[in-house]
Amino acid sequence: MDNNVRKLIYFVPKSFDGKYLKDFLMMQGYSQELLKHIKKTTSIDLFHILSTGEEVKIDIIEDEQSDIEPNYDLKYDIIYEDDDMLVVNKPADMPIHPSQGNHNNTLGNAIAAHFTDRNFVYRPITRLDRDTSGVCLIAKNKFSAAIFSINMMRNYIKRSYLGIVKGNVYNTLYIDKRLNNFEHLEHLTDIEVIVDMPIKRTDDSTIERCVAPDGEPAYTKVFALKYFEKYNVSLCKFILLTGRTHQIRVHMKQIGFPIIGDFLYNPDYTLIKRQALHSSELILNHPITHEILRFDAKIPDDMNEIIR
Repeated sequence: MDNNVRKLIYFVPKSFDGKYLKDFLMMQGYSQELLKHIKKTTSIDLFHILSTGEEVKIDIIEDEQSDIEPNYDLKYDIIYEDDDMLVVNKPADMPIHPSQGNHNNTLGNAIAAHFTDRNFVYRPITRLDRDTSGVCLIAKNKFSAAIFSINMMRNYIKRSYLGIVKGNVYNTLYIDKRLNNFEHLEHLTDIEVIVDMPIKRTDDSTIERCVAPDGEPAYTKVFALKYFEKYNVSLCKFILLTGRTHQIRVHMKQIGFPIIGDFLYNPDYTLIKRQALHSSELILNHPITHEILRFDAKIPDDMNEIIR
């Protein structure tokens, strides 16, 4: 079996009788770029006229290779893997992408070491900050990457996070009337709010973000789970409704409950040496079978020590 080829089989429904193969594939989620790739790398005739019940075989050939050095010593957990996707639990202190100063200590280097039997193209779909731990999704071929990219854009891929923030969020959402002064908070229930605050890059910084009227729309659903009086911190669950850089971290700082251990927005390392934020759950539709899949990663030890 050639690991550089993803073979897919379809059966033509009556609604595509007499139609072009190209049109049928576009309805399955094939992008124009992917169709050009198929035309270039195979003998498949995209203008073949289909008939009801016909079997269609498509080969998606991986003819590229990412220039990422494999690192076999990096530790991470594989949650799920099949021919189209890889889901891993990324530890904290591991960047997603190689960059200046991070050439062989990233998730990309770890995944490159995993794919030694094929051409490796690194296609991370969900991206986490270096010090955020938890569930990450990687596409294993051009087709799954195209489907996942569309689903991310349409917010069909649901991401949940757990975070520990400074202050009593639980009490605030129940009792504190100051909540009414947060004009950008839409109160939904007694313990849940949506933070609606645009985010943009901070002036004179390539990394830091801030809330600003001229920023990109950003929406974070916040659930207050439990308050820990001993440390004056709250455990919260966050659901991203958009995917701006540092979105949860910026929103929570703006409403007065910053993530603890956050070197940019709340550099207090009394309880933890990194931002206490963890990607805990991912829900998506499989790109081929369309089955609804749910993946989760347990809260890591450094965060669990605080709330245990």
